[in-house]
Amino acid sequence: MVRLGKRLQAIHDLVDKDSVVADIGCDHGLLCIALLESGTAKKAYACDIAASPLKRAIEAIQAVGLENKIIPMLSDGIGELPQDVDTVVIAGMGYETIRKILLDGKNKWEQVHSFILASHTDVEDLRRFLSEHQFMFDQECIVFERHYYQIIKVHYEQSAVLLSDEEIMFGVHTEKEDLFVEYWTKEKNKCELILAHMPATHERYHLIEERKKKITDRLQHYRQ
Repeated sequence: MVRLGKRLQAIHDLVDKDSVVADIGCDHGLLCIALLESGTAKKAYACDIAASPLKRAIEAIQAVGLENKIIPMLSDGIGELPQDVDTVVIAGMGYETIRKILLDGKNKWEQVHSFILASHTDVEDLRRFLSEHQFMFDQECIVFERHYYQIIKVHYEQSAVLLSDEEIMFGVHTEKEDLFVEYWTKEKNKCELILAHMPATHERYHLIEERKKKITDRLQHYRQ
């Protein structure tokens, strides 16, 4: 059985049983392999934009004898995914790239039952984008593996309600996470450090001060 790090394991655990998964930017194909070995997915597509990482994924897939259940695809997005894909994982890249992949593959939004997204930048911008484009937030989690990651599971639904500013910032389902307080305490400390070295006349000073206040209020509310 392949062993996953905390981030990939958290993504694995968000995948529904018997899914057909497409992993966009599959790198070594480890997530696809783990999903098949655990019996979580019944089929997977290991997708990558570049031939070199896809070749590594193919070698790893062949090494565990799963070439009949994991199909490698040279692909730069989700627009050309096969019709049987019901779960899409987009992880290991930044917000702007994820946003572009989703917009370029808008024709797949209704077909796919679950999008599992892990951006390593601008998670709040990602939530805002998803909210403004009628995605419903199903699950979220916070993971620490050298860095903090917020992983979001959503599906497209035209009747989805817009998130509040607080939900965009803090998440819809993250407060129950073990790392919620730890993560936001770190963010508050980061704001305090910036403010301590920034002149009060700086154009961003009040924005950071307001962010610190929002975090402080939320943590205080959390502990009550």
